Amino acid sequence: MAMSEAATTEAPGDTATVPGQQPAIAPFAELSRLMLVGIDANQGHHILWTAQAVPNGPWNKVYAPVNADTSYLVLGTGSTTDGRVAMAALTRAEPAAVHYIDEAPQAPGGEERWNAPVDLGLPSGVAGFVQLAMQRDADGRVEIFGVDGAAGGVWWIYQNPSRLVERTEEVVPPGSTTPITVQGMVTEPPQTPWSDWIRLPGEGIARLTVANDVTGRIALVATGNDPQATAVYVNAQMRDPALAAADWTGWTRIDTAASGTAGAVPTAVLDPAGCLNIFMVGARAQVVQTRQTEPGASTWSDWHQVSLIGAAVVNVVSAFDGAGNIVLMALDENLGLHANCQSDARRQVWSGWQQVGVAPGFGLAAMDYNADGALSYFQGESATDGVQFVSQVAPNSSHWSAAWTTLADTGIFTYGIVRDLTPLDKG
Repeated sequence: MAMSEAATTEAPGDTATVPGQQPAIAPFAELSRLMLVGIDANQGHHILWTAQAVPNGPWNKVYAPVNADTSYLVLGTGSTTDGRVAMAALTRAEPAAVHYIDEAPQAPGGEERWNAPVDLGLPSGVAGFVQLAMQRDADGRVEIFGVDGAAGGVWWIYQNPSRLVERTEEVVPPGSTTPITVQGMVTEPPQTPWSDWIRLPGEGIARLTVANDVTGRIALVATGNDPQATAVYVNAQMRDPALAAADWTGWTRIDTAASGTAGAVPTAVLDPAGCLNIFMVGARAQVVQTRQTEPGASTWSDWHQVSLIGAAVVNVVSAFDGAGNIVLMALDENLGLHANCQSDARRQVWSGWQQVGVAPGFGLAAMDYNADGALSYFQGESATDGVQFVSQVAPNSSHWSAAWTTLADTGIFTYGIVRDLTPLDKG
């Protein structure tokens, strides 16, 4: 791959959180493989993908197109209710539109296939988005969020819920030859698959992180668009299904003098006690944390200092390990990569920061678990648009691989890491 035309960093749209009615318990072992979906500037700005050949296996490193007919500029990734990889992408050509694409049933022999793009358009008066993010809601439906860089507004579109329809049928009871009429409510697909674009009230938003709380409802963690003092806001769904802007809490500013404003896009993850945690680079360029006061709450704890790293931190990402505990990876200004593992969520017991490597460069970072629960950390290189990763040597291990594995030398200027629950069938 040749060098990208632009070194653009997008916030990842898929975090390692588990929506549901119970505290986050990692579903290990699960039959899934990790997949990278990215836009390649060297290949006509098409969406390409590569993945592990098998769960827990090596990466094939061969990129294949998702939609070879269209060029894209902005990408958000996620998955469907049944575990198929999904994405939302902004077309590069004018007039711009958002396309939704998900996996199709595999061809004989396990060949990967993709459904045709669904054109979701754009909101009236919006020329494009600077970020797209995707998450499943409490019902498992896909919801997509777009940040309008011109106005600093956040727009929202979602898969419509199924309908309950009354149906009358004639059936013949067992042991009888006389039909009777039976009435009942049945579930049918929505008449319109997707909602209209809905504006979430408020302006001044630059970037989003999306996550689920313990109920499965979506929470948005946003940074403001003032680069001199980047405020942090939370906006969360109050009920499910959430179908209107009134079903959200509205933007609440949560940064304080103690936390400082955000030095990078925050990261959010559930802990084993069922509370959503937010981490960010804050005061003194160190990692700070706030946590829901109880599972599903709309209130947040005071900000905590997550110990100190002996250099200024430029980015932090989070996931949970094979025991369901939070793991943080922080990158410092000297490319030092540091890990910090939580062992007790209620008492906030942490291992403390350990430097586990030296990153190949600065850029978009992501972390997610393999089928056995071992974590992999992915690091983009904005200077070359390359992507490399390192992994835990075993689930819950404090050791990480010494060598970085290269997934792209150049060209991948934005990407997402997703878990594909429909891996290739080699049979």
